[in-house]
Amino acid sequence: MNILLVCSSFPYPPHEGIKMPVYNLIRSFTKNGHSVILLSFIRKDEKKYLSTIKSICKEVVVVEHTISKDIIKRVFYTLFGKKPFNIYQFYSEKFLEELKRIINFYENIDVIFFDFFTVAEYASFLNIKTPILLHYYDAMSMLFYRNFVVENNILKKYYWYKQYKKLLNFENRLQFIFDKIVVVSSKDKNWLCEKSKIEPTKIKVIPNGVDIEYFYYKFNTSFEEQPYSLLFRGIMSFKPNIDACIYFLKKIYPIIKKEIPEVKFYIVGPNPPKNLIRYTKKDKNIIITGYVEDVREYIVKCKINICPMISGSGIKNKILEALAMGTPSVITPIASEGIPELKDKENILIASNPQEFATKIKLLFEDEQLYRKISLNGRKLIEENYTWQKVAGEFEKVFKEISSK
Repeated sequence: MNILLVCSSFPYPPHEGIKMPVYNLIRSFTKNGHSVILLSFIRKDEKKYLSTIKSICKEVVVVEHTISKDIIKRVFYTLFGKKPFNIYQFYSEKFLEELKRIINFYENIDVIFFDFFTVAEYASFLNIKTPILLHYYDAMSMLFYRNFVVENNILKKYYWYKQYKKLLNFENRLQFIFDKIVVVSSKDKNWLCEKSKIEPTKIKVIPNGVDIEYFYYKFNTSFEEQPYSLLFRGIMSFKPNIDACIYFLKKIYPIIKKEIPEVKFYIVGPNPPKNLIRYTKKDKNIIITGYVEDVREYIVKCKINICPMISGSGIKNKILEALAMGTPSVITPIASEGIPELKDKENILIASNPQEFATKIKLLFEDEQLYRKISLNGRKLIEENYTWQKVAGEFEKVFKEISSK
């Protein structure tokens, strides 16, 4: 098949957000004999990686785009725009022109794969018979609604609510534009069907995957582990990640600290905000690294991975990758939603309140037998259900389905 892949984020380096699934899907599709033409936005600092992506794609077309953070524009579109702000933020006439040019030039494109909601609007400008698919990932309206619920600032709360309402309308339109919409979990599908009124037959659930060679099982190697160490990782400018860390630091960390004074908490990921950094000035055992080249170093050396999410949606790659490497996780129920195979005390520990969260962290620190059981079962879960080859195979089934109509 000839696949035209349309992306809002250049898929390299694949260490954050939706870059990781896009890069791994391209690799898997090409490995399975398909040709991929990539159209993507790109930042100036990403251009040095173009050769890497060109080596695995039939053609790569990029459009430089600086995402505006202009507060005046954000306020204007929040008050008067009919679409979610992110749609205006990613609109580019040049990008649309390149999309139409590619479609006209390559007459034998079998499927057009739009990746993420920020490029979904471009499909509405096309008048073609070629099957089109949207990789939507999460129910974005659920993400924005949960941001609204946990937000304390009144102006920000208003912003999240307005965007949530616009997203419901936006999501409802998607079923009339795309032949199929793919999300990462049943929770996201159910939300979109109930709240955004999308027909269930229009939505397919396909989870994210893990590169199980890159994220190797740490107990098959020699490594040094830091006692009483905790890890949280992610893009630290992303509101649900900030909410999770502040919740942990305010509600859970003090309980653990009281019983285990030497506990260390690592927050790993780019763009940490000032309201997190200030915690490091009060406690030297809270370490914020910012961006790191290889996150595996921290997954290996930290005793426990935590994911205390109180907002957000979709599947948590940070959990999948920790499972793959054999570092047990303690998580909240919200964090578990995208991975239905997770079972408390079998391959994960799930905690519903601060005291339970702290107790289960302490349990993993002390019970080595439980620790190894969860570690082994976590790796097995990934190998059986979450490899990128398996995920790519599910997408290929969807390609055949929408191409046969």
